[in-house]
Amino acid sequence: MPKGISIPLEVSASGGALTVKSDENDKKIIRLALSDDDNENAFQQNIGLGERMIFELDTPSMRSWIVQRTKKIFVMFAAQKRFKLLDDTIMWDDQNSVGGKSMVKFRYLNLESDEEKEFDHQFGAGA
Repeated sequence: MPKGISIPLEVSASGGALTVKSDENDKKIIRLALSDDDNENAFQQNIGLGERMIFELDTPSMRSWIVQRTKKIFVMFAAQKRFKLLDDTIMWDDQNSVGGKSMVKFRYLNLESDEEKEFDHQFGAGA
């Protein structure tokens, strides 16, 4: 069962770093991969969605770009034998979009546990 440090970093009741397990850890990994990819590592640039997904207007072309980048990220996950994006499951949830943020949902297969999971994420200012 995978286990990792909670992000954002939190303190546990015993005073150590709070850890997350299984589904929570998987969602943390996916959420980090879909982040703005701001980092100082010269060898790991341009692996996320970038700041464009935060500051650009919610247009059909922007949504298409996010879908294509998400598919590319999941190709990397599949090569690592972690997760596989399920075909034709990426959907935009306009009813739950609040304050200029866009909500995207999709289903993925956890290749370790062979379980289908659902993931949702909000894009927009402050996401």
